[in-house]
Amino acid sequence: MTTRSRRDPYGGQDPRELPAYTPTIAVHCVKLSEKTLRAWAFGRSFRVSSGVTSTPPLIRAADPQRHLLSFANLLELHVLRGIRRDHDVQMRRIRQALDTLARSFPSPHPLVDREMETDGVDIFTEQYGSLINLSQHGQLAMKAVFEAHLRRIERDAAGSPIRFFPFTRPLSAAAIAGVAPIEQPKFITIDPRIAFGRPVIAGTRIPTAEVAERFNAGDLIMDIAADYECPASQIEEAIRWERAA
Repeated sequence: MTTRSRRDPYGGQDPRELPAYTPTIAVHCVKLSEKTLRAWAFGRSFRVSSGVTSTPPLIRAADPQRHLLSFANLLELHVLRGIRRDHDVQMRRIRQALDTLARSFPSPHPLVDREMETDGVDIFTEQYGSLINLSQHGQLAMKAVFEAHLRRIERDAAGSPIRFFPFTRPLSAAAIAGVAPIEQPKFITIDPRIAFGRPVIAGTRIPTAEVAERFNAGDLIMDIAADYECPASQIEEAIRWERAA
């Protein structure tokens, strides 16, 4: 049996790969419908005239038997969401584009590899755009959304993802169309080494759920901000984030 030390509560395992998120939690973190998230993460079965058939998942879930996802899985779903925002995506089209990407970047998580920020985006958008006959403008717009999602992922010096800043507000139609910048405040962060990977106020260890509980119990925003010694704007963002769940 592996003994977990105080310095390493993960028993030598990479916390980014541990099965830590249920579909319900993941839905809130990446802003996908639960039906779409389950299909992309675990595949789906459906009836056809000849009986029942199924489609495989788009990503490798950390624990497909128990339907649990890892931090790395969250990032993959977050990036895939960047494609789904403006298109009626068919899984087979995404899968074909992912197959092309995987051949270029062999990796368990090619969508969130360092190379994805450079050549990977072009390879994916070009392949996916040709599969669904997107115009050049459409591909550029999709690329802008794609890159905006990648910029919400913070990496270490080696290029490995270590932190995720989820979108806390809806994207505007102009931003999705690629005619406006897609930037939002990075007030909320998900870090697998902080609060067991639950959303916290950026730069702190304060869980957003804890802030929302206090607000729902009747505490004023200014009092919560004073207690936690952080700006009221961050408290408001934490409450907004939790109310969207």
